[in-house]
Amino acid sequence: MRFVYLFCWLFLPLTLWAQTPFTAVWSFEDNQSSSVSHPNINAGGPALSGVNIPNVGSYVGGQVGRAVNVANWSTSGCNLSERVQFTVQPVSGQTMTLTQFSFYFNRSSSGPAQVLVRSSVDGYTAQLYSQAVADNFQQAVITLSGPAYTNQSGPVSFWITACSNAVSGGTLRLDEVTFNGTVTSSPLPVTLLYFTAKPEGDRVQLAWATTQEINADQFRVEHSLDLTEYTTVGEITAKGTTDERQYYGLTDLNPQPGINYYRLKQIDRDGSTQVFKPVAAIIRDSEPVVTIYPNPADTDRIHLRLWNADDASVRLLTITGQSVSGQLQRKSGEADFRPFQPLSAGFYWLEITTNNQRRTLTVLIR
Repeated sequence: MRFVYLFCWLFLPLTLWAQTPFTAVWSFEDNQSSSVSHPNINAGGPALSGVNIPNVGSYVGGQVGRAVNVANWSTSGCNLSERVQFTVQPVSGQTMTLTQFSFYFNRSSSGPAQVLVRSSVDGYTAQLYSQAVADNFQQAVITLSGPAYTNQSGPVSFWITACSNAVSGGTLRLDEVTFNGTVTSSPLPVTLLYFTAKPEGDRVQLAWATTQEINADQFRVEHSLDLTEYTTVGEITAKGTTDERQYYGLTDLNPQPGINYYRLKQIDRDGSTQVFKPVAAIIRDSEPVVTIYPNPADTDRIHLRLWNADDASVRLLTITGQSVSGQLQRKSGEADFRPFQPLSAGFYWLEITTNNQRRTLTVLIR
C-alpha cells in the first residue's frame, strides 16, 4: 500500500504540470481581434448571423475601454438565427478543458430587452444563461463543467442571442468576452518546423517542414475565411516514421480576395489528428506576380506565371550575360519560354520587364 501512495505522489506533480491555464479575450478596443494567452489555443469570431456591426458607431465606451455595438436585432421575440458566435479550439494535438465563459453587456435606449447564451456541445439546444439587459453594463459569468467541456480536442462555440420587444431594434453592446480554461499537453506525433502561406497573384503557395514524424499517415491543408468554417485544399501522404527533416508543399488555386486563413492537420495511421495553428495570406488582385515554376526547369521549356503581367517582356541570359534566342508563348496568366536550341545544364538569368520595372530571376536548367 505504501508503494501505491508513493506512486501517486510522484506522478501527481507531472499531471498538474501538464495542465496550463489559458484565457482567450475579445476586448473590442476599436477592433474585433482576440488575444490568447496560450500558443496551442486558437480563438475564432465574432461570427455574426442575422445581425451586424454598423459602419458608423461601431464602438462605444465599454466596461473596460471600448465595447462593440451589435445591431439589426428583430423587434419582437427571440430569433436564434440572429446571434454572435465565439469559438475556441486547441491546436498542435493538445486538448482543452473549459471552466468559464463570461462577458459584459448593456444596450442602447431602444436595444434588446434580454440576452441568451447557448453552446455547441449539445447542438445549441440548452439555454445556459438568460438575463434582462439593462442600460448599465452587467457581467454574465457562466461556469462550465462536465465531460462536454473536459479534455476536448475539437472546437467549442457559444451563441449570444438577444431578444427584443421594442419598436426599433437598437443595439446590444458587448465587452471583454472571455474564455477561461486549461490546456493539457500530450506527446506530439509530428514536430512541425514551420508552416507558411505565401500569396502569388491569384494563388497561395503553402509549404511546411517537419523534424520528426511518428506513425504519420497524411497531412491535410484546410482553408477558411473566418477561422470557423474550414474546407479542404488538398492532402499529401506523410513520410510515416522518421527523425529526418521532411519538406512538403501544395498550391491553393482558388483563394478569395482579402484575408485567407490556412491550417495544417496531421492524421495518424490510427485515425487520430493533430491540428496546428492557422496562418494567413492576403490576396491583392491588382499586384503583378512573376514566378518560374518549376525551378529547376527543363532544357527545352521555362514555364512562367505572369499574373497581372500579360504585357511583360522576357529575355533569357547566360550567367556571363549572353542573350539566348527563343520564343515566348503566352496564355492567360502564364507563358512558356522555349529556346530555339536545348539549353545546357546550369544557371541562367531570366530578365522580365513589366510596368516599366525590371526584375531578374535565377533559373536552374537540369
